[in-house]
Amino acid sequence: MSEPIHPADPAKGSEARAGRKDVIVFLNVRRTPLEQRAAFFAAHRLGHEVVLIADKAPADLPGHIVREVHQLDTFDAAALDATMADIAGRNTVAGIVTWSDPGVESVSRLAARHGLRAPSPEAATVARDKYRMRESLKDRPDLIPGYARVRTWDEAAKAAAEIGYPLVLKPVTGNGSKGIYTVHGEEGLRPAFEELHRYVQSSVDRVFTGHDGEILVEEFLTGTEHSVEGWVQDGEVYVAGVTDKTTTPDFHLETGHICPSALPTEALESVHALTRAVVNAFGIDDCAFHLECMVGPDARARLVECAARGGGDFITSHLTGLATGTPFCENTLRVATGRAPLPAEGPVRYAGLARVMADRAGILEGVDGLGDALRVAGVEHIAIEQEPGRRVAVPPADFVSSAVLAVIATGDSHDAVRASLDAAQQALTVRIGDDR
Repeated sequence: MSEPIHPADPAKGSEARAGRKDVIVFLNVRRTPLEQRAAFFAAHRLGHEVVLIADKAPADLPGHIVREVHQLDTFDAAALDATMADIAGRNTVAGIVTWSDPGVESVSRLAARHGLRAPSPEAATVARDKYRMRESLKDRPDLIPGYARVRTWDEAAKAAAEIGYPLVLKPVTGNGSKGIYTVHGEEGLRPAFEELHRYVQSSVDRVFTGHDGEILVEEFLTGTEHSVEGWVQDGEVYVAGVTDKTTTPDFHLETGHICPSALPTEALESVHALTRAVVNAFGIDDCAFHLECMVGPDARARLVECAARGGGDFITSHLTGLATGTPFCENTLRVATGRAPLPAEGPVRYAGLARVMADRAGILEGVDGLGDALRVAGVEHIAIEQEPGRRVAVPPADFVSSAVLAVIATGDSHDAVRASLDAAQQALTVRIGDDR
């Protein structure tokens, strides 16, 4: 069990503050300060302080909102259980949430133990395992791609022969588009499999804990990519919005989003029907969800994956709220504490994100043109994701560090948002030097 760290006045310990508001426990936070603040401020608006359990405490936490921080190895179930028991013994806990995939199963276990709202442990396990996702829908083959779970080269070769090319290799568990390979023909299968098999190890990234070496081979879906953001409460599905996505053709790294979607009515109806079917099949409840899907030329939606937590990449922290007036982070906390999510508050507009990526490996020396980009009409935020002086790399060597910054913009139409994002990107120059 960790000792709590109080980020505000050290004299204000737990006894001095025990009579204050109910707390919400956060199990880790999103990667960027901009996303973190959205979650903390949402708790504050609901009248709660936050107790944060984190592998590494972020800098500059809002001390008037964060009551205490427990820094520990969140993959250590015994330490996590002991810390939560300590928190619950000293505070009135209104709810517990996580904002990214690695904490989903732990939150479900802790919530069940302490009588809090969250998906059941069984549903959380499905929502963390892409193979189990597909197995839960095997009686609805129209909603999923062809698939197989493999651990060895012989299994991969057999699955590829049955599914056919092109196909996709991806980790059975994971997040953030890590380790997704498109294989166009038999000659590319073995190199992709061997690279991915080396990568999908808990010694490389702890997100793969419990699933070392497990790979999903699946049918390559054609069409357009989308995500659905919403919540489930007492079995009722609330959809906040559908987002159009842009990804790289090779490793499917997400480089852009615009919401609400420009899909025609028939396709949107298919996306909503898929969402209801997936939520029911997984059994997820009392949480936010982030569903990713492909819509084919026939306007039919098929599942890519569905997480039992809110979407990242600024979609739920910023884009959904900017586009619809729906307070996504606040609603996530409302659902976790047993309150109904609020409806959209304002007129519909469009919001989007464009990610500026490193085009090669090296040392990030800086980004020029930030002032010009911020002056582009419609630009709301620019979030720096990699600090100058850091080494950046591109897939397959690294699936994270190539994302240098993100531009967020709003406008009166899909095209207006795209024009603002394009203009901002053209104003920016990423300088990458050779490795020293």
